[in-house]
Amino acid sequence: IQTMKNVKTIVFDKTGTITKGKPEVTDIYTKLKESYLLDIAASLERLSEHPIAKAIVNHTQLKRYREVKKFTIIRGRGIEGTIGTKKIIIGNRTLMKEKEIALNSYENKIKEFESQGKTTMIVAENKKIIGVIAVADAIKEDSISALEQLHKEGYRTVMITGDNELTARAIAQQAGIREIIANVLPEDKAKIVEELQKSGFVAFVGAVTV
Repeated sequence: IQTMKNVKTIVFDKTGTITKGKPEVTDIYTKLKESYLLDIAASLERLSEHPIAKAIVNHTQLKRYREVKKFTIIRGRGIEGTIGTKKIIIGNRTLMKEKEIALNSYENKIKEFESQGKTTMIVAENKKIIGVIAVADAIKEDSISALEQLHKEGYRTVMITGDNELTARAIAQQAGIREIIANVLPEDKAKIVEELQKSGFVAFVGAVTV
C-alpha cells in the first residue's frame, strides 16, 4: 500500500480484465460444409478447458462427438488430435507456422477477423487448412471509462495478451488502452511484468502464472 503512490505503469491481462472473459463464436469460414468443420472442431475442443474451446462447443451443440485419439494441448497455441486416420490441428498462426501449414487462400479472411479484434482459430486436417472459426470476447462496459480516468491521472497503461498483434491492437483501440504486448504465453506474463519493473513500479491487474 505504501508503494502504490509510486506506481506509474498499470498492466492489464486482457481476458476477464479488459474483456468479460466469456468469448462467443462470431464467424465461421470454410470452403467445405460448415457442419463438417464444426463437427471436427467441437469433437476436439470438448476435450479442452480453455474458454475459447468452450465457446466453440457451446455454439455447435452437437449431440454426438467423433472419437478423438492422441489428444494434446499445445499451451498458448492450440490443440491437436487424430480422428480416424486424419490428424487434426486447431490453433493460432504461431501453431500453424510451427507445423509448417500454409494459410494460402484463407489468409485474407483470417486478417479480416483479426483486424476486428477477434481471436481466429485455424482448423487444419492432414496439414491442410479446412476452415477458420472467429471468436470474440466483449469488452467490459466499465473498462473504457476506467482507462480514461487512469490516463487523465497520468498512468501508463499496457495490455498483455496471448493474441497476435493485429487482434490485440484492435481490442486495445476499442478499449482505449495505449500499449500492447502480444503473443505472450501464460507462463511468460510474470517475466514480462518483471521486465517492465526495471523502469519503475508496476501494478498488474489480472491473472498471472508464476
